[in-house]
Amino acid sequence: MAGGDRMRIRECVKELLAEHGDRAPFGDDDSLVKAGRLDSLAVVKLVTFLETEFAVDFARVEFEPERFDTVASMAAVAEESRRAG
Repeated sequence: MAGGDRMRIRECVKELLAEHGDRAPFGDDDSLVKAGRLDSLAVVKLVTFLETEFAVDFARVEFEPERFDTVASMAAVAEESRRAG
């Protein structure tokens, strides 16, 4: 399931980056927020995406901005939410 999670998250990130003309490749462990590729509005969109697509409940899963810096860390949030649910 985690591989599928990463693919769906990567697609969302790819769309968010494309909104700003950023079509450069990125890996699952590449920094996106700290590197300046995603801004705070994109993080809000990612939070909404995780809540909608993976039923992540941030009342149960700790919300920390650095957890949205990489595809791998966002997939870990989705997995953690599944285990907490």
